[in-house]
Amino acid sequence: MTKTFGILFILTGIFAMAGGLYTWGDGSIFSQTELLTVLIPWADIIFTGPISLITGYGILKNLFWGRILGLITSGVYLFGSILVFITIVWKNSYSVFLLIPSISGFLIGASFVLFTIRKRIIFEKS
Repeated sequence: MTKTFGILFILTGIFAMAGGLYTWGDGSIFSQTELLTVLIPWADIIFTGPISLITGYGILKNLFWGRILGLITSGVYLFGSILVFITIVWKNSYSVFLLIPSISGFLIGASFVLFTIRKRIIFEKS
């Protein structure tokens, strides 16, 4: 299961950076003129994507800091997904380009946190 999360974090990082370059379906990030349009995509390119790649590597190599960074990155996924959900509802624009990444980010983040907690509880019982 740990390798699965490592792969998911790496894929999320790749898709976050690639999707951010095209502002999740609204065109190139460099052609946008409104700050609110590029705020989350730039955060994906500068922070979420790279930290996801580093986290995925740490988890795949079963390094101690990989799990810690995984919890931090999961928090970023959860927070970012909530921001996207609010934007979707606010603009009344239920685009697949926004829904799929935000739902998958939310599910990966929540699943990793629950997996880590469950693993710790099992470790403490033994």
